[in-house]
Amino acid sequence: MEVWIRQSMAYHCQDDSIMPFPVPGWMWDRQLGEQLYGDRMKFIRRVDELGFDGIIFTEHHYGPNGGLTPSPTVMLSAATQVTERIKLVTMGIALALYPHPVRVAEELAMVDNLSHGRLVVGLISSGGQNLYAYHVPVAGERERYHEAYDLVKKAWTEESPFAWHSQYYDYECVSILPRPVQVPHPQVWTTGTAAETIQWAAREGIRFVSHGPTPEVAERLGYYRSYAELECGWTPGPLDTGMAREFFIAPTKARVEEMVGEVFAREEANAYSFIFEHPKLAELERERYKVRSYDYLSSGKAFRGAAWNAEGIRTGQFLVGDPDALTEEIIKQQKETGAGVLIIRPELGEMNLQEVGDGLQLFAREVLPVLRAV
Repeated sequence: MEVWIRQSMAYHCQDDSIMPFPVPGWMWDRQLGEQLYGDRMKFIRRVDELGFDGIIFTEHHYGPNGGLTPSPTVMLSAATQVTERIKLVTMGIALALYPHPVRVAEELAMVDNLSHGRLVVGLISSGGQNLYAYHVPVAGERERYHEAYDLVKKAWTEESPFAWHSQYYDYECVSILPRPVQVPHPQVWTTGTAAETIQWAAREGIRFVSHGPTPEVAERLGYYRSYAELECGWTPGPLDTGMAREFFIAPTKARVEEMVGEVFAREEANAYSFIFEHPKLAELERERYKVRSYDYLSSGKAFRGAAWNAEGIRTGQFLVGDPDALTEEIIKQQKETGAGVLIIRPELGEMNLQEVGDGLQLFAREVLPVLRAV
């Protein structure tokens, strides 16, 4: 089993109240921002040295959540210079936001060269926050995204210059340099909950990550596998599927019990409910879900949001415990879901990167060797 680390890269400049959306420019502390990026690069190096398989860079705009990563590509480029072996993963690039997919193909090919073939490309549909920031309408977003993917893939793999004329993109000539190191191109992953997303991923041979309660993850990944086999003629293996989890580790059960309440409280104080409370964002989210179906799930609806609470622990979404408890729970979930990649988000509440790194060091020493054999 592989383990990837999902970074939060939030931006907070005040301790006495919740950060707003959008974050106004006057709230950007230049000295703090420079320090946060410097600390982040040291953290990325440490994760690489600890032996984890992948580290994830997300894309967010205007908000405190992921406020340090409006461009995952820029962060990927920087990370190539402080890492040696770890996979550098986007999860993901909101492809419909980009007016020129050819530029995305070029820049990601550059990262693949700079990292000597360690790039993993995660692509996602654009959520309400990103649609609002870049003024992209919900109508046509999926078509724009999928069309852009087709163009990026052809730009990576076509050996001769070609023209491209489609509904959303128009080029007389495409012939990118550099070419990706990986042949035919870097691994591509996606995530989502709708049947339409799962079916598209299976048709394209794109690997798939699921979040949510463990039974829902099992259903979703099971649907992905069966659709790939029955409708697309291929069989996803364990390393073609992943599950995403919130995460907290402590050395002993007593320390877990002591800390978990505090972590819950700190994460609650820094929650990003604005995505559902901001009138425009809420409207965009409602529009997005009107064009998605979930009939493959026994419940008929998908879990939304995060689950860093007691209910999240009960349903398997929040991995909390000492090394022995976490090992047991992860192996149990792997057997239930068949996922061969575990994605954990270890940055909760106001934990600093030293605390997060210390927890990951404990996990790497006590848990990771056992998971390697799963």
